[in-house]
Amino acid sequence: MYDKLLTVSDAAKMLGISASTLRRLEKNGEVQTYGLKVVYTPGGQRRYLADEIQRIYAQTGFAGKIGFGQRAAVLVRDVTHAFMDPGSTLAINTPLDKNALHRLLSLAGDRQLPRVFTKTIHQEQHAFSRLWGKKFPSLTALGEDAYLNRIDDALSDIPFDRQQATCYVSDLHHENLPQYLQAEGIDTLILAGATASGSIRATAIEAFQQGMHVILPREIIGDRSPSLLDFTLLDLNARYADVMSVEEVVEWVSNRPLHCTNKRHNAP
Repeated sequence: MYDKLLTVSDAAKMLGISASTLRRLEKNGEVQTYGLKVVYTPGGQRRYLADEIQRIYAQTGFAGKIGFGQRAAVLVRDVTHAFMDPGSTLAINTPLDKNALHRLLSLAGDRQLPRVFTKTIHQEQHAFSRLWGKKFPSLTALGEDAYLNRIDDALSDIPFDRQQATCYVSDLHHENLPQYLQAEGIDTLILAGATASGSIRATAIEAFQQGMHVILPREIIGDRSPSLLDFTLLDLNARYADVMSVEEVVEWVSNRPLHCTNKRHNAP
């Protein structure tokens, strides 16, 4: 049960109020305005149940469904040895169904939908990358040609239509990815990979701000803890994206008409 609980700060962020306001509204084990019940851990720490917050979101006008647009691209972030190998300091600690991801990518290729792969790199000469490396020192191991930055073996046979490396959190901050997607007639992004709370979240928000439908298949997105993954997907589903099963996404992709595409290329 306790891996499903949110801290005061997490719950407050999701509800759009301050942590102090959330605590002030609490009376007799309930947050009065929202009808949110308080749960205490065996150690006496105040927590909130994610399912309860999902109900509140629905009651207060969050979590509407947007669905798919007309044409999608599948964008995979950091399914590399760095994030997938258990011995790596950057590794995720939640299941990520690589077989399901491979199946989705293969099907997208059959339907001639663009498949994009992005890996995170550290660039010491880049101001943002230097700052991110100080905040998150493990990232400094991600040289562009490092073993850790090789694509995971489970996807090594996928002929991605575009491969790119970026030092940014959001894939769409890459200088010409938005133009590529526009040229391909893309209005929907299906996101996969790692991590939900980092690059997936940043890309989802930026894509949504650019007017795209954002789809998050839950089985093929990972993070460093189950609670962090659950919290992030719950929040993204409430505000910026549709979280659904990979089978729902596969069904939609399988019904897409064929579309002529450009040649595969690696981004500069």
